[in-house]
Amino acid sequence: MIILKTILDFILAIIVFAIIITVVVTAHELGHFFGAKKTKTRVDEFAIGFPPFIWKKKIKGTLFALGAIPFGGYNKIYGEDNTEEAKGSKDSFTSKTIPQKLLIIILGVVGNFLFSIVIFYIVLISSGMNTTIGLMNPDYKFPLGHQENYLMIGAVEKDSPADYAGVEANDIILKLNGERIDSAIELKESLAEKKGEAIALLVKDKETGEESVRLINNNKDAIGIGYTNISNISYNENLGDKIFAGIFHTYNFTDYSLSTLGYMISKSFSEKDFSVAANAIAGPVGIFAVTKVSLGEGFIYMLNLLAIISLALAVTNLMPLPALDGGKCIYLICQKINPKVFTDKRSENIDNVGFILLMGLGILIVVKYLFQFKDLIF
Repeated sequence: MIILKTILDFILAIIVFAIIITVVVTAHELGHFFGAKKTKTRVDEFAIGFPPFIWKKKIKGTLFALGAIPFGGYNKIYGEDNTEEAKGSKDSFTSKTIPQKLLIIILGVVGNFLFSIVIFYIVLISSGMNTTIGLMNPDYKFPLGHQENYLMIGAVEKDSPADYAGVEANDIILKLNGERIDSAIELKESLAEKKGEAIALLVKDKETGEESVRLINNNKDAIGIGYTNISNISYNENLGDKIFAGIFHTYNFTDYSLSTLGYMISKSFSEKDFSVAANAIAGPVGIFAVTKVSLGEGFIYMLNLLAIISLALAVTNLMPLPALDGGKCIYLICQKINPKVFTDKRSENIDNVGFILLMGLGILIVVKYLFQFKDLIF
């Protein structure tokens, strides 16, 4: 019975994961689609999912289709592959001006940003304009909204001093012996100073908000808790915060993602350990593992994950790398400056090489996370 439940949970996680990927990719492709329509560029096909098709219909020259393999989607924009036939057609991508091409490309990223904004509005409204974010960099300050940092207990070791005192996972640490605790560093220092003493830990239940004091015997090497820095962000200080909450939170999360990536890369160089930076990158396997764990947290939690993944896709595509939207935009700008050097054919070759390199990196990330999250996945 346990094995059957495990198998069903795994299948459900795959289905939900496929839906999430399909939805965020569709939001991205819709952006490209509207960009093409705005510039009067022909779109031969717009598909949600991949063939074989279970439904298709041609509308105003575009074949709209629903694929049986729900793992993304795509546009077929006429002339994007630089064929000789397309070069002589006024409705092809090749014939468009550089500003028009930039619009078609960048609207894919815009589609993901807009989708995240809408979903974040739903998530924030359902939680009273408050949300919590785990902080990899405890010194980070969000640009917008009201921020309060806490320590949240992730796990409690069985038969440890904390376990005997009644401390539970997901409790939020507020004070130690009456002194406010805001970071892991402060907690470590306080525990070290009070080694061998009984300590009073004021905690708050994450779900109910109820506060309680736990008396813990601090006479061992560790009191038996794992903890992480979290930040509570509220957007209810004034009417402006509430009206623009979804936009503000999208901006906050984008800034936090880029800042954290920079922080982890810097830390990786300072510690001479590449794995530190690698841990900041979540590939498909990492996303699947998070999806599997999140299934038990409820619908709103899954919506929040959906918005975050959409935002991650937007930020990733903005990177100035070949085969990504950001790289394509940089190339088009260079082409505007010197069209003889930066030709369409050279762009195609660079994108092909970039795609192969990105696929290779993707395979390495998948292998890494298969080992890292094997217990969660299987």
